[in-house]
Amino acid sequence: MNKPSGPGHYEVKLVDCPSLSPDERGAAELRFRMSLEFSLGGPDQVLPSLQTYMLVQSINEDLPLDGKASEAEEQVIALWENAESDAILAAFRPLGRDMGEARFEIIPL
Repeated sequence: MNKPSGPGHYEVKLVDCPSLSPDERGAAELRFRMSLEFSLGGPDQVLPSLQTYMLVQSINEDLPLDGKASEAEEQVIALWENAESDAILAAFRPLGRDMGEARFEIIPL
């Protein structure tokens, strides 16, 4: 269920979280994925949104400190960061405990 096939699809993997059972890990990965897809407009929007976010971040990291991202670039950054933050909360909140260094990786298939 976490690995659809076809172009534009991806896998979500929870890493650095050894305290979870396989069932808890799978459920957290699914909650993360579902929330991310809902926030971004569907499964086909996740990889393009992530790639655009990473591109905008890399372009802006070399600007001088007083340089500002364009409004469109700021919107791309905000869209991804808000969607990712909401997805992390959706994934971890039901577990009811601190997840330490745990993080999600999005792996293109």
